[in-house]
Amino acid sequence: MLKVTSSLIKKTAVVMNVFILSSALIACSNNTESVSGKGQNTASSTKKDSGVKQPPWYQKASEEQLKAAQLDNVSNTIVSSGPFGEKATGTDGLVITEEQVTKIKAGNFTAAISMGFLGDDWSAQQLAGLKSEFEKLGIKVIAETNANFKDTTQISDLETIAARKPDILVSLSLNAKTTSSAYKAIAASGTKIVFMDQPAEGMKAGKDYVSVVSADSFGLGMNIADELAKAIGGKGEVAALYYAPDFYVTNQRYQGFVTRLEEKYPDIKLIAVQGFQDPNKAQEAASALLTRYPKLKGMYASWDVPAMGALAAARVAGKSPKDFKVVNENLGNEVALAMAQNNFIAGIGSQRPFDQGVAEARQAALAMIGAETHPYVAVPSLAVNRSNLAQSYKEVYHKEAASKILDALNE
Repeated sequence: MLKVTSSLIKKTAVVMNVFILSSALIACSNNTESVSGKGQNTASSTKKDSGVKQPPWYQKASEEQLKAAQLDNVSNTIVSSGPFGEKATGTDGLVITEEQVTKIKAGNFTAAISMGFLGDDWSAQQLAGLKSEFEKLGIKVIAETNANFKDTTQISDLETIAARKPDILVSLSLNAKTTSSAYKAIAASGTKIVFMDQPAEGMKAGKDYVSVVSADSFGLGMNIADELAKAIGGKGEVAALYYAPDFYVTNQRYQGFVTRLEEKYPDIKLIAVQGFQDPNKAQEAASALLTRYPKLKGMYASWDVPAMGALAAARVAGKSPKDFKVVNENLGNEVALAMAQNNFIAGIGSQRPFDQGVAEARQAALAMIGAETHPYVAVPSLAVNRSNLAQSYKEVYHKEAASKILDALNE
């Protein structure tokens, strides 16, 4: 039967591949794939233009960023600046004295946490760091919300929080523009706001909010580029999935990745990029790229959730983990296990979300007693590959990796 129908199967496979590609592109109708080649309208880029059409928010690398892109190693250093060009303050300087702790505890302060999303390891570790530090400082958390990637939900969450009148609000704003009025109303009531990653539009540090605390996002992108280069031997064609909305930190990671490739790895060609709106649907975008460019050796897949989508797409496309590599930001447990198993995930530029949560809590607490705070605080990035996975996991999570990860590393 197989011999009789082999030609029919081949014809059907061709039709199906065309259908899958079309479906994936339709599903990602809000995402524009951009490829290299003549006739493309390229956005501003670094001096060695990759040739792909970059997203509207993509900016030309500054002289400072170009210098950073030439560094040998960016782990445990900070190369990013804040959303308004602020110089970054490292977390090493955020120390609370015993005298200040006593004063903070005497205030009986309350806090609310408004998350843009929950359900992944990054957000879980952010919450863990925040709650751990708030508990040490005697600050009671009276509200926690999850907008589940919907800015309308977050606006409603913020209105609910405002009614509780917390002394402190720590929040990740999903949409800096649409949520701005809700944050401004909370700030006007006297609540001290610390933002994760980016501030709401029209708000100023020291006046409307205390601080923005973030990972070193440009450095994260550079680390991801380095790990991809190692994994594919420093040459070959690659593609990138980027988060389509204009969000400061994801923009910075992607720009760091592209700039590092262009400045340090001339034999690696970024031939196509594509945005995604919903990280849970990134597999569709990755499948479209793999169908159109079957010779790809690697793919940047933003953070761990879309990276797992890219992994699934590679498996469906019949790729081998030996010949195709996925790199991403954020050391989530799923990508950590995949890396340990040599299952497509080859390199990670990791944040330190627990440490970021601690820094956010400290900035808020210091603001409550009138102590010095900093407009932009950055947490150093960490380059992760299979050889340093166990130690990196311990640095990020402050505990040993799960036994299944360690077992896979020892196989």
